[in-house]
Amino acid sequence: MGVIIATFIGIALLQVAVLASRKFKEFYIDVLAVAYGHDFMTSSFRTGENTFHFHLFKNFVIGVRGQEARKMFFEEKSLSSSEGYRMFSKAVPTPELSATQLLFAEEEHSIHFKKQLGILLGKNRYTEIIATMLGDLQRITAAWGEEGTMDPFDHINDITFLVTLHMITSHEFVSDHAFLSRFQNHFFTQLKNNTPGMIFFPWLYRSAQRDKENSVMVLFSALSEHIETRKGSSGVSSEPIDLLLAHGMDTQGIIQFILGFLFGGVFNITKATSWILIYTSLHPQWKTSLRSEIKSMLSHLSIDTSEPLYIRLSQVPIKAWEESMPTLDLVISETLRLIMNQTVLRRNVGEALQIPGGKDDHVVSLPRGAFVVYNHADAHLNPEVYTDPWRFDPQRHTNLSSPGHQKNSYEFLGWGAGRHRCAGVKIAKLAIKTIVSLFVMNYEYDAITTRRKTHSSTVPIPDYNKVNGVSTMAFFESIDPNGKLIDLVNPGAS
Repeated sequence: MGVIIATFIGIALLQVAVLASRKFKEFYIDVLAVAYGHDFMTSSFRTGENTFHFHLFKNFVIGVRGQEARKMFFEEKSLSSSEGYRMFSKAVPTPELSATQLLFAEEEHSIHFKKQLGILLGKNRYTEIIATMLGDLQRITAAWGEEGTMDPFDHINDITFLVTLHMITSHEFVSDHAFLSRFQNHFFTQLKNNTPGMIFFPWLYRSAQRDKENSVMVLFSALSEHIETRKGSSGVSSEPIDLLLAHGMDTQGIIQFILGFLFGGVFNITKATSWILIYTSLHPQWKTSLRSEIKSMLSHLSIDTSEPLYIRLSQVPIKAWEESMPTLDLVISETLRLIMNQTVLRRNVGEALQIPGGKDDHVVSLPRGAFVVYNHADAHLNPEVYTDPWRFDPQRHTNLSSPGHQKNSYEFLGWGAGRHRCAGVKIAKLAIKTIVSLFVMNYEYDAITTRRKTHSSTVPIPDYNKVNGVSTMAFFESIDPNGKLIDLVNPGAS
């Protein structure tokens, strides 16, 4: 009898051990996929296969790579971006809507956002936008002094936040420096308090969660109060908030647009601009080429050399910013290729999809409701796509600059691709160009130290696993302040 009881106890303990082992394995995979998304993706494919599958928070996910899968990932209409990231959200789950309803809602949101951008960024407003950006830049950089040491990820971040917020709110909203500083602190507080730890161990982050919720309330309250005040103003105004109100947008819609624009713009513009300064300091021939290009443009379009640099740059028409800076365009593209290697998630809201790239070239089925994940490094850091991919070589994009080439091959994903191309690419490029131009012309600068991961002696790179929001899996990239420090000297160049 005792032997039977001992046997049953042993079996029960074995079952508990097996269950515990299974649960630990699930937890381990969840942590790897969320906290180390890039490394998890790049190490999980077997030789000769372009797909693999796993479960993330009990959801079925297929990882993909290769040109065919890449094209499907960016072109397939039933792969929803917003639904892809819902698994990381604590918001109310999406009701069981039809694929048509879900896709229609996503398409409507995209169209609405582009319409709002169109209101603010019409051709007749670009002269004003450029002058505003350069005025903001001049005020901030003037406070830096003539020489010193800076961390671009901190200093450029302050510039980008002000410039971005100014172009979508009003002069009055950003003119109070004490208020602006508090608003900026709350904006970054609610972002930095989204971490993998909050997903897996929420009880340890209750204080951070309260701080985040408080910051969100402050942001909404500040914007709401300002918008309601603007509603009561009289007369015709070209201030961004007034333009949105004049086109019938309500307070809630304007707030959502402003915060969405900030989320998408501040981090990506700061990240790109900071790395451009780092890479051009490490490859000074490109810094020299940029300076020559800007001088040439100014000599043709801003003849009065007695004017301050920011005034002369503000006189350059939008067409020249877009078409007369080919060297800077190449540098931007190469920088984005090296730094924008995040892991991107979609959810299939339509019928089952057949994904190419399985074992022995078999297709893999992606059921309705399942997720698919792709990492941009599959293209950007692939030696079959870019020769010697870890080398900083802007010239390589000369042969890839054809819009048709990039659209069909999806070799360059710095601004997204297909159905998921960045809606604000035009204004983002303009912001990057104005900041870089003023910096390159005003300062002699050199990178003096780094604590960043380095692939080789000449190519420092971001930590592709570094998280902000939930993870790189959630497409939110962080601004890591522990980066290259730049030594600046302002020689009064013009």
